[in-house]
Amino acid sequence: MCNETIATGKTVEEAIQNGCKQLGKDVSECEVVVLEESKKGFLGFGKTDAKVKVTAKVVEETVSEDIKENQEEKTEDVNTVEENNEKIEAAVKYLTDILNKMNLDDFAIETVKNDKGVTLVINGKNLGVLIGRHGETLDSLQYLVSLVCNRVDGDYYRVTLDCGNYREKREETLKELAKKLSEKAKRTGKNQVLEPMNPYERRIIHAVVSNIDGVSSKSKGEEPHRKVVIIPSNKTPNYKKSNRSKHKPERTMEQILKSDFSNEEKNTKLYSKIEL
Repeated sequence: MCNETIATGKTVEEAIQNGCKQLGKDVSECEVVVLEESKKGFLGFGKTDAKVKVTAKVVEETVSEDIKENQEEKTEDVNTVEENNEKIEAAVKYLTDILNKMNLDDFAIETVKNDKGVTLVINGKNLGVLIGRHGETLDSLQYLVSLVCNRVDGDYYRVTLDCGNYREKREETLKELAKKLSEKAKRTGKNQVLEPMNPYERRIIHAVVSNIDGVSSKSKGEEPHRKVVIIPSNKTPNYKKSNRSKHKPERTMEQILKSDFSNEEKNTKLYSKIEL
């Protein structure tokens, strides 16, 4: 496409418009040099049109800057991906060595990447020993693997360990527990204290309780014995327990006589069973 043209017109403005139209550009996208101005002539003779030189502005600098920025962003993304891959390789190698030293050979480690980091899923048979009580062994392994992973240069990278879909099952169990204890707290008016949990599990409890009316939650204690406490909004102190006992009305003389008579009758029947 031509970037420059010479145009004419009855006026300078008309010549500029004609030149921009020839280049297919707007006036703001062009540079104009007036070569000749229009002349009316004398008695209609010697009349000449205006002549201008119209040049399209060059936008290569802007385009090149945008391309440069995109290239820099792509370079940063590639570097980050490479660093993360190195971290994952270090984590998988370390975890494999530990499992082998535990005499576990029938297993496979699957890497599942996500926005928050990576999850190393251990699949195989007889891997219950890796989970431990309430996932304590799995959490300890996760901590060690995370340390090794983040020794590799680069930003912090989150590593999660899972085995036999334990994390998902544990999460569902904790959600149900939070719901049940929340209802119990509302029913009894007493705080419900859960067993010590790691930060991840405590966040699950807090998230569930926050969506239930009439209760709130907080954590107390020091790690690793930090616990979640579920607190009812309407607490009923022990000394304000509702007293539903009703005073018995006074008995009439007729009721007293009937009662005494019935007692004598019972005694008579009871004694009549004794044979002398």
